[in-house]
Amino acid sequence: MRLDLLRHGTTGRDGYLDGRTDPPLSEIGWEQVRRQTQSRIWRRVVSSPLARACAAAEDYARQTGGALEIDGDWRELDFGHWDGRSRSDIAAEPGGEALLDAFYADAAVSAPAGESWADLQTRVARAVERVLTVPEPTPVLVMTHGGAMRAALSHLLGWPLRQLWSLRIHPGTRITLEAGLGGERGPWGEIVEVIQP
Repeated sequence: MRLDLLRHGTTGRDGYLDGRTDPPLSEIGWEQVRRQTQSRIWRRVVSSPLARACAAAEDYARQTGGALEIDGDWRELDFGHWDGRSRSDIAAEPGGEALLDAFYADAAVSAPAGESWADLQTRVARAVERVLTVPEPTPVLVMTHGGAMRAALSHLLGWPLRQLWSLRIHPGTRITLEAGLGGERGPWGEIVEVIQP
């Protein structure tokens, strides 16, 4: 199955941990999504319920007549007490930089009152497998977030999440994969292209 993962466009809040905090797309963000979807047709569109992803997915599905599914498992990581704050502000607090380092280094560590990367991987794995188990394997567009895209790549490619920090996924990035379910081997994926905005 052809699977396109598209990170929502920019909200103008680079450097902020916006998980459940849900600012709208900026005009530049809308343009990034339009460039990544122009002249392409996906009959099936799956989206995170967060407005910065969902609004663009709804707009695309309405224009093309594609079927839209909203799936909460494609949401961004819940950063708990850090949600909506800038990394620099968190790092400036006593012990904040060490906490951030531990959070990004160890998938089992969560933000205060938030999710861990391991939690994110578990729910995104469920979402990926729902996409792949649809009987008719039409190309699918998933409109989601940077963390969820890394979790999906980790699940499909078998790469440790820590290694995926080296893959830059700017707002508006589209990653195309061939993916499927391999019986006892589980899901598999192969990157076809990475298109930055």
